[in-house]
Amino acid sequence: MTPLTSEAAHPRLSFCARLASLSALLTGFVVLLGWALDVAWLKSLVPGWATMKANTALGFILAGLALWLLQRHPIPPSRRTFAQLCAATVALLGLLTLSQDLFGWDLGIDQFLFKDTVTSPETSVPGRMSPISAFNFFLSGLALLLVDVETRRGHWPGQFLALLTTTTSFMAIVGYAYSAHALYDIEPYSSMALHSALAFAVLSLGVLAARPDRGLMVLLTADTAGGILARRLLPIAVFLPLVLGWLRLQGQQAGFYGLAFGLALFTLSNVVLLSVVVWWNARSLSRLDLERRQAERERERLRGEAKFRTLVESVAVGIVVVDEQARIVVINPHAEKLFGYSHQELRGKLVEELVPENLREKHVVHRSSYMAAPRMREMGPALNLRARRKDGTTFPVEIGLSPIETDDGTLVIATVQDITKRLEAEERTKHKAAELEAINKELEAFTYSVFHDLRAPLRHLDGFSQLLVEEHAAAMPEPVRRYLNRIRDGTRQMGQLLDDLLNFSRLGRQELNLQLTGLNSLVEEVIAGLQPEGAGRTVEWKIDPLPFVECDPALMKQVLSNLLSNAVKFTRPRERAVIEVGSLTQDAQPAIFVRDNGVGFSMNYADKLFGIFQRLHRQEDFEGTGVGLATVQRIIHKHGGRVWAEAEINRGATFYFTLPEAPAQLQPAQEVPDARTGR
Repeated sequence: MTPLTSEAAHPRLSFCARLASLSALLTGFVVLLGWALDVAWLKSLVPGWATMKANTALGFILAGLALWLLQRHPIPPSRRTFAQLCAATVALLGLLTLSQDLFGWDLGIDQFLFKDTVTSPETSVPGRMSPISAFNFFLSGLALLLVDVETRRGHWPGQFLALLTTTTSFMAIVGYAYSAHALYDIEPYSSMALHSALAFAVLSLGVLAARPDRGLMVLLTADTAGGILARRLLPIAVFLPLVLGWLRLQGQQAGFYGLAFGLALFTLSNVVLLSVVVWWNARSLSRLDLERRQAERERERLRGEAKFRTLVESVAVGIVVVDEQARIVVINPHAEKLFGYSHQELRGKLVEELVPENLREKHVVHRSSYMAAPRMREMGPALNLRARRKDGTTFPVEIGLSPIETDDGTLVIATVQDITKRLEAEERTKHKAAELEAINKELEAFTYSVFHDLRAPLRHLDGFSQLLVEEHAAAMPEPVRRYLNRIRDGTRQMGQLLDDLLNFSRLGRQELNLQLTGLNSLVEEVIAGLQPEGAGRTVEWKIDPLPFVECDPALMKQVLSNLLSNAVKFTRPRERAVIEVGSLTQDAQPAIFVRDNGVGFSMNYADKLFGIFQRLHRQEDFEGTGVGLATVQRIIHKHGGRVWAEAEINRGATFYFTLPEAPAQLQPAQEVPDARTGR
């Protein structure tokens, strides 16, 4: 986006800058005309006052021309070059004149245009301008040269030079107004003419107005409280003391009062008038601030309404907004499709238009009660709410109410969802659940029957094999005896597998009998039952204090039994088995772990660990049915926990499971003692 030029941003100030350049040009031409025609009143405003020298008039013409050329944006290179040449000539003219005064030179530039004679003691050198004028030309030329130059710190030196020129010019104007010759006359040099001082003041202000969007002028031109205050007070601060001081001086010179009374009158008038000005500006700024705040609130309100409308129209649920009188204010496109009405048809109508006719009276009663104390509320399928379409048909809905406070009162945002499909899906789910329950019961009966029927031939195989071994062992060759023993081992393993599968299938239907249970006591019972398996081995048990949890004690004992028996089994190759049971906190829940120094397993197969019939070791190395860990996982999941394992080959394994901790009020008053045994 292209930034605005000074002229586009502040057209009035740009016009003032052009007017200042024309004023400087006109002043210079008029004075030069006076020198050409030798018209005294054109060279000096008042007879006997200082005259404007020809070089001074030429300087004003060049400065006015440079200022005029620097107005348009963008400035063509050729025009800028010519303007800078004029400005440099102005600065050089002032510098050379000052050099003549300082060093006593005579460069022959004072009477280059017109001859002048010393007709009064006011001039030491004929045709030479005042040192103040020369100094102002030097400053003005530099200001025009640097008008578009910015320093690294963001300063605009051209504006500072223009302000300095304004100060010296205003000093001379005050000197003329108060007859203070020292402010515009430096003896023994010529005095600055009054119209020179006025022209310098106008020219320097024109340089400032030429770039109103930069540097010092930014504050003055800003559309802020500071900018407004500066524009109002600056002219008053400049001219009010000047006018009041001049009036006070005139009264004193006329003999109306003495010095002391004049000073008191001047001070009092300054205090009164400045107080009035301050009060007037404060009142105006206060009014502007109130208007700004109101405008900002209105913009925020409109912006909020736009955002609210955009949000309401973009959501994928029906939204109906009603006021305190239950009249519809807004409905979104989704609600239009839902009810079959357009926004124009419903706007301003009572919300009962969307309620079935037989429920409207009841709805009015509930609405009145709700509006007396509006609050967020969700009304689901349990209330059997229904809504009415434009064609008269009704449908089940779920409604959410949210009140919001606005400048116009309380509005209620109602979200409306058609739950017809959801209710139909729930009905289908209930029907399928009933069917599945019936199927599960049939499967349970079938499974029990199959397991029962399979046990009979297994018992026969085991029994007859045992009879053969016992009654015919003497006549039986060794290979036959070994085969019969393997048949007996297989039948016993098959029987154990059937028992495990039957127990595993029952877990899914078994209800939990939750009780506050100390896990240490369960661990001790399991360890006592595992003593035969550890007979003849060195097994070190490390049992830390375990928490009390709400669980099914029988199922939890089975979990611990499966994990600890696995630890005993897989540490069998170790001369000294170490099995540790402890607890830690995992995701704000107690986590129990069983760690051993057994053969471990590869974590590459950890995802298969808790699957039924999944084995990570050979049956010949470690016996088992492959159902134990699957049973552990099912029991832990029924309790709302999770189970996982960590291991390394030949470096042991650790099994973890989490359980919901018992409420604080159910925890025992004393800690459970450390249950350690030295088996």
